[in-house]
Amino acid sequence: NRKVRARLREAEKKVLDARKKNVTASDGNVAYLGGFAMPNDPAEQLKLRGYHMVSGAVDIGMFRKAALEDVKRFKEAVMEIGEEEGEEDDEKDKEDDGYWSE
Repeated sequence: NRKVRARLREAEKKVLDARKKNVTASDGNVAYLGGFAMPNDPAEQLKLRGYHMVSGAVDIGMFRKAALEDVKRFKEAVMEIGEEEGEEDDEKDKEDDGYWSE
């Protein structure tokens, strides 16, 4: 997407310009560039443009796998929490039934 690439180049330029001007945050930290190498934007080009950390194509697959595992764990946790809440509600309903029938 051309617009996305243009925005990325704009952000890169701002970070690099800030580093050239030695602009630091109040705690003394400065911004660094990092990203993923892609077929149309190889690691060598990223390094030449001033990136400090570049991940390769293999890292993208590992990142995707880790993200999918996180989503799966989250969905399982939501289901378990829902089951626990449902069990408590069932017990409470049984208690309420006894109270109202007396």
